[in-house]
Amino acid sequence: MSKIFICAAAACLALACPAKAAETAYAREQQTFLTLLSRVEEDPDNPALREELIRFANNMKTKPKIPVEAKKQFIRAMAVQLDAVNNEDFDKAARLYGEAIKIAPWWTQCYYNRAAVLESASRPEEAAEDKRFYLAARAAPKSKPAPALQRSVIPRSGTADYRGNWGSGLDCWRYEFDIQGEDLTIIMHCWDFPKAIYGTGKVSGRRFEGSSPGGISGTGVGTRSPIRFRGTLSEDNSSVEISSMLAPELAETEGAMSAAKEQVSLFGEPSWQTQTWRHMARD
Repeated sequence: MSKIFICAAAACLALACPAKAAETAYAREQQTFLTLLSRVEEDPDNPALREELIRFANNMKTKPKIPVEAKKQFIRAMAVQLDAVNNEDFDKAARLYGEAIKIAPWWTQCYYNRAAVLESASRPEEAAEDKRFYLAARAAPKSKPAPALQRSVIPRSGTADYRGNWGSGLDCWRYEFDIQGEDLTIIMHCWDFPKAIYGTGKVSGRRFEGSSPGGISGTGVGTRSPIRFRGTLSEDNSSVEISSMLAPELAETEGAMSAAKEQVSLFGEPSWQTQTWRHMARD
């Protein structure tokens, strides 16, 4: 009887060990992140330390949440950036992105956007530094080189690979391609908001096209207009050129139709608008 009890107890301990180890690893990772964050806050002008924080945060198993106040500053900066027409406007956008960075110095999208406005404001050296911070997150962790098995699954040249998160870098939206045979669904998400469907269509190699009847915005605020879209994946799988055009005739709800009519009244007859999506971290 005692042998059975001992065996049962040993089995319970064996089952508990992985959970305990995972809990310990999580706590250790969080502590390292907080230590790095504290060091950056104490020495904000140390680029090597900032890069170390960015690199570590990007490779964490459980990514740190972006504080709400940082998101608010990002949205303010983005609004200024999109309407900017002169250096003063771009400088203001850069300052607002800087406020977001003070709150969340590991948030790479802020560096990417600030680099763009700094370039527009004729401040190339500062823009170059922000680009380095952005690229720091893409660097592999020094202590964890990629094993041979991981390298073997990198797509061959000429093979279309739509995996990952895509975005323009000018807003919070990230897009994922869900491909089943020739059927395509593009899923959109913004920060912690629920996912929404951007549109559905067909894909053939590096080309795709489709449409969306519009509907509730992915953030739950406002309505998305109905659109048609088409796009092409680059030969090196690094970018997507996607064009979209307002399509009021596809609206399935009064809200979507109203949103489409409002856009026509503001911007005139629909025409194709093109932007570039690149691989993005899901911030």
